[in-house]
Amino acid sequence: MKTLEKYFKPHTIAIIGASDKQASIGNTLAKNVSNYKRKVFFVNPRLSGKKILNKQVFASILEIKETIDLAVIAVPAVAVISVIEEIAKTKCKNILMVTSGFSEIGRIDITENIKKLITKHKINLVGPNCLGLLNLENNLDITFNDRNKYDLPKVGRTSIISQSGALGLALLDLSSKEQLEINKFISYGNALDVDESDLLEYFYTDKSTDLILCYIEGVQNGKKFFETLKKVTKKKKVIILKGGISEKGTTAVKSHTAAIAGSSKVFSTAVKQAGAKEVDNIRDLFNLAKFYSWYKTNKMENIQIITNGGGFGVITTDQLDLQKIKLAETTKETKEKIKKIVPIYATTTNPIDLTGDADNARFCKVIDICLKDKNVSAIAVLMLLQLPSISSSIVNEIASRKSKTHKSIFLVSVGGSKTDKQLADFEKQKVLCFKDPKDLSRILKQII
Repeated sequence: MKTLEKYFKPHTIAIIGASDKQASIGNTLAKNVSNYKRKVFFVNPRLSGKKILNKQVFASILEIKETIDLAVIAVPAVAVISVIEEIAKTKCKNILMVTSGFSEIGRIDITENIKKLITKHKINLVGPNCLGLLNLENNLDITFNDRNKYDLPKVGRTSIISQSGALGLALLDLSSKEQLEINKFISYGNALDVDESDLLEYFYTDKSTDLILCYIEGVQNGKKFFETLKKVTKKKKVIILKGGISEKGTTAVKSHTAAIAGSSKVFSTAVKQAGAKEVDNIRDLFNLAKFYSWYKTNKMENIQIITNGGGFGVITTDQLDLQKIKLAETTKETKEKIKKIVPIYATTTNPIDLTGDADNARFCKVIDICLKDKNVSAIAVLMLLQLPSISSSIVNEIASRKSKTHKSIFLVSVGGSKTDKQLADFEKQKVLCFKDPKDLSRILKQII
């Protein structure tokens, strides 16, 4: 196992290629890492003796008197070899290289020379051609993301591994909107040295991470990946989004990170056998991640549908049945209790149709009754929030019930921007919401 602790918790960092040019990669890296409360040094021979963000600029890492834990390389590809040679003369054993222009564009010669150097001097290397990393626990940001153009998510217990920097940035930005709390993020690019298996191994040992999200384009050491993944899933949840599953997607992967995409069927089989979950789109990635982050059980054998729209219940039943997800058969006692509190024209089987005049109280009473039924393991509340009988307090009322039970309560609602705002309020209180019954059925299929 590679020792990667100093990537996420370095005491000293050197940004080699730090720049005073606004909006450049070197300048954005310098700005972002300056928020870190440990020692940060800037290196750029062109700016030697000057200052960037009120910090002295060194001509070389060799001029820095302190031992550097992590060297970040952001120089042009032609200068990389000489920079690594200088790093090799120090005690620094960890490199993060954001520089691109190597094997992904056919420059195998430089790639091989880098590999020889880091192997000879026993140096770890993340990259090249990567976005960088984040540790939200200690405010470490070594990326070239413009912090004014996206929102960082809150700190949580989910960490992200992304081979693609661009997609990784999108996932980070979306995490904030989706109310998914993140602990750490790393983009690893071409995986010249540190690969997805090494990063999975690190997060296996990381006490701050419970759930690992992965975007992977190619795995070059299949056996290492399978054995590592099998080990990690015994302790933590892993969700994988694979890029390069189509013929054209495989070609795109080769020109993006120089990865070997491999057979998607073999990959999917290995992932399943190892105990991880694979998704094929970003929406499912987030929905499944939120379920594992927000809910206490994986028991999903018997689903009870409760709705205020008959047609809504019908199409949801169709979607669950197509995925072979079993609907709950409530007890006779439960049905009798429900009949006493709903209009005579309501349906008390499954789905339970409370009809369009159902208010908060009717919904909550029926939910409470179903939660007590031994035949119900989860409840899908299909609610048309546009109806006048539903008040805004329904958010707190359902969230309160969800927080007090080991059974799962989901919300499904369809509508426009005002409905979206209410769904966001539900998710702020960790009630998983769906805008399409098909999305609900896909996630339930993954869980069972």
